[in-house]
Amino acid sequence: MKRIEIIFEESNESEIMMILRQSKVENYTRYHAVTGKGASGEKLNNAVGPGINSVIVVIVDEEVAGRIVAGVRRFQDVTGRMDRPAATRCIVSQVDDFF
Repeated sequence: MKRIEIIFEESNESEIMMILRQSKVENYTRYHAVTGKGASGEKLNNAVGPGINSVIVVIVDEEVAGRIVAGVRRFQDVTGRMDRPAATRCIVSQVDDFF
């Protein structure tokens, strides 16, 4: 099993949700209004750091994890061509127990 965390700008919600649907993911946890600082700058939901992020966490088998990762990479490739740092990140880790 794999744990996948997808960190993305809330304005990209529909694209990320499409990746999950296409990957046949039915269950997820979502954190709204996440702030922080990364390669794409500060997301503080204010004038200093405009914008806001979300995080989606899923626990899936290896096959589904591969589909999600491939979908996020394709999305990063498309948004990366827009001459701005990628604002979507994907963290994949091993899950030993899930109950």
